Amino acid sequence: TGMLPFFVLMAVLYGALNAALDTTAGERERGSLEPLLMNPASRVSLVLGKWGAVAMVAMLIALLSCFSFLPAQSLLRSETFQFGLREMALFLALLAPLAAALAALMMAIAIRCKSFKEAQANNTIVVLGISLLPLVTVFNQGGEAPWHLWTPALGQVTLMNRVLKGEAVAPLDVMIPLAVCAMIAAAGIAFVARQLHTAAVR
Repeated sequence: TGMLPFFVLMAVLYGALNAALDTTAGERERGSLEPLLMNPASRVSLVLGKWGAVAMVAMLIALLSCFSFLPAQSLLRSETFQFGLREMALFLALLAPLAAALAALMMAIAIRCKSFKEAQANNTIVVLGISLLPLVTVFNQGGEAPWHLWTPALGQVTLMNRVLKGEAVAPLDVMIPLAVCAMIAAAGIAFVARQLHTAAVR
């Protein structure tokens, strides 16, 4: 049961990956990006629409992943870890900012690529980093450290582990990962909008 946060996190990561690549480098490769830029809508509006769609796909897959673990709760009769509808709702609330940040970050990396495969290769470092960071909690024998909450993915896994153990989650502990993810998302959205504006000028 202790691996639940990791599996749900991976659902968010891979849910956002293909959608982020397809809405940026995929459209450029298919030749549908240029006609889209001819619309009178602002570049920021287009980016926000794409970003929102990618983040929602990631959260939908996370929701399905959480639902898939609910039937197993009756078999995992553990007093240490509990996973029900309440825990599932808290998981999704904690992962929503990360889904938004990952969507923006992956789109920002992919928008500079000319093909889907190139974008996929360039996003490998993001996939690898997000996959390895939660393992810090597995190999760290000293327990939680304050910097964990400031690290994307690791902060979410730390808080989800607290939820599973029934421990209290302070509002400040939630605000730290939220602020970090908000900054990443804002930077990614701004970069993609600037890249689209440059593409429109050309």
